Amino acid sequence: MSNRINFYARALQAVYVFLFIIFLLNAFTVDVLFAPPALAILRVPSNIRGIGEIINAPWMQSLRVYHVFLLIIAVLGSLNLIGLTRLESRIWKGVLRFSSFLGILILWSLILFFFLPFLIQGNYSPVYLKTSIIYLGITFIIFLVNLATFTVAIQGRN
Repeated sequence: MSNRINFYARALQAVYVFLFIIFLLNAFTVDVLFAPPALAILRVPSNIRGIGEIINAPWMQSLRVYHVFLLIIAVLGSLNLIGLTRLESRIWKGVLRFSSFLGILILWSLILFFFLPFLIQGNYSPVYLKTSIIYLGITFIIFLVNLATFTVAIQGRN
């Protein structure tokens, strides 16, 4: 395997570890250190309720869909991180290719999920707009990291 692929794999490992630490810090510090009205946008996307109304389901159902997305992304991110550390193994290269490709599809679906209020209803309320921009930005960054991981997985096959 080339030094260039190893360099990219190490860089992506650092990015995945950094993202995991940031998300864990966000999950624990926002709920523990700050009272509920403060930093509410970092707790749960506020447009979840609107998305539930759009798909004609209770908002708890759209919250469950959001949590399923988060769980799948966490599992795929973990598989990607392990696969990047074990690029010498043929099995882990296959796992890395599959998990990063599936991650691309899941993250694309999540981007569409956050666009629903705009695509279906054209609801451009400031609350929805601010929340969607923040969560779309985060999702897009993770999408780019996953796309880079898929590229390393494809380039690393020998």
